[in-house]
Amino acid sequence: MNKLLAVLLCMVALPAFGATCKISEYSQQIEDDSGEVTPVAREPAVTVQTVTYTTTTQSTAFNNSTHFVRIVCDAKAHFEFGTNPTATANDPYVAADTVEYFGVTPGASIEVAFYDGSS
Repeated sequence: MNKLLAVLLCMVALPAFGATCKISEYSQQIEDDSGEVTPVAREPAVTVQTVTYTTTTQSTAFNNSTHFVRIVCDAKAHFEFGTNPTATANDPYVAADTVEYFGVTPGASIEVAFYDGSS
């Protein structure tokens, strides 16, 4: 019984790890056979970033050729785009395991910041 209690206490005492968001950066969309642009990203992505966050945490600046980004987080994440952004609980959020796409200005010095809304 004491060993079980010790194991349970160790599990509770382990440090909390932050949630993560994956950011895929894209420069183009797919064209269909008739040349019409479809709402589908052209793979491979220009780059993929992983941002671990609890308090507000920024990505690195997007690639100069990035036109839009795909964001998916493993927990709810408030976000803000900009130059040196700081996400707060008042900013919009993406729900856990939900994919969102956002357009960005290519060549601009833009990052995205994430915040879990609880710290």
